[in-house]
Amino acid sequence: MATRWVVMAGMLGLALAGCQQSERPVREPTPLDLTTVGTIAGVVRFEGTVPAQAELQIGSSAECAALYDGPVLAGDVLVKDGKVQNALVYISKGLGDRVFAVPETPVVIDQRDCLFVPRVAAAQVDQPVRFLNSDMLAHNVHGVPTEARSWNFMLAVRGASRDATIEREEPAIEIKCDVHPWMKAYLGVFDHPYFAVTDADGRFSLSQVPPGDYTVTVWHERFGSSDTHATLAPKSAQNVTFFFRAE
Repeated sequence: MATRWVVMAGMLGLALAGCQQSERPVREPTPLDLTTVGTIAGVVRFEGTVPAQAELQIGSSAECAALYDGPVLAGDVLVKDGKVQNALVYISKGLGDRVFAVPETPVVIDQRDCLFVPRVAAAQVDQPVRFLNSDMLAHNVHGVPTEARSWNFMLAVRGASRDATIEREEPAIEIKCDVHPWMKAYLGVFDHPYFAVTDADGRFSLSQVPPGDYTVTVWHERFGSSDTHATLAPKSAQNVTFFFRAE
């Protein structure tokens, strides 16, 4: 019988064309009163028996297999002491029609040792996402969003890189290498800067959040997603804990 995941959330009080810059009207960022902003932070936890990571089948590529002495794990379930790494946490409702400046610094996703590194990343809409090949063999980068345009291009030699920009929000775009089908990554794209990927301690922090009532969402590639509510008073901090549980 397939395992079902129960997701709970709680609060503690405190195509290649898709890679081109789209022609979007320039929007002036909404002024942010830095004297009133606060922080939404917290942790993502797992309760119960932690499922095993998937084992990657890399034997079809002798070059990739030669890089490893034993089984290669996907990194799709990273839980230490009940704390979940690589969960994507973001504000999904409550920001209204605010407009935010788009960072010019690219988010970098590498292809290294026949894996995408990092496996989970996030960027803003129209922010450059730089794909890099650090391997001695050719890879491609195939993004398959459901909201934005797809992209697919080769990085044929070591050191090759290419930037993409994604023109629409989507919490988890799957990215793959068609040459090596076990290679996968996930990219969250948001129309604001209030997102984070949890670290090895399962922690996240969303800073400089204006006061307001928000829906905060967590997404994980194996465990699913869940929402919770956070009310942020001026110059305050709100702590949020998400729980994933095996049924």
